[in-house]
Amino acid sequence: MKDSVVRGRLLQLLYERRREGSIPFGHGEQAVPPPEGINRRDWLRAVAQLSEYRLIDWTPLEDQSGMGLLSGFAKINDFGVKVLEAGVASPISISIDESRRTTVPQQQQAPIAASTPQQQAITKAVEKVITAINQADVSEQEKNEAKSLLRKLLGSKAAASVLGSGAQSLVAKYFTR
Repeated sequence: MKDSVVRGRLLQLLYERRREGSIPFGHGEQAVPPPEGINRRDWLRAVAQLSEYRLIDWTPLEDQSGMGLLSGFAKINDFGVKVLEAGVASPISISIDESRRTTVPQQQQAPIAASTPQQQAITKAVEKVITAINQADVSEQEKNEAKSLLRKLLGSKAAASVLGSGAQSLVAKYFTR
């Protein structure tokens, strides 16, 4: 099964169970098992990827076995909800099973925070930097190194704090292909 499908199934599960709060994943007794057709390693890798791209909140548990087993608690966050409900662009490929998709009446959807004029100005400035990097008279390797650093910056908590959803939309627009 494709990684994007596994991530979509996991995000939908967390969305459907969001009122339960944090849900256990991994190797604990209470952990949510992967659905039929998905192996545990792919399931846990999807948890890690969704956490890395800040679509879910992940609280790891210390491995008491000493075997390096991944366990912890996950819950969908506001950004993950916006990706599912409002069609906000995800920074990582996610395939949603439309037959299982829950449609939410417009008035119940999570509000999408409007960008402030300052956030919009900074977002436009970062777009100009990306364009300048792409047009720079340097090697592809140097361009890729600069864009890699910029992507890392945009994925940081600091950038999310300054740019709001603009940081995620820039990553989705320029760095996921």
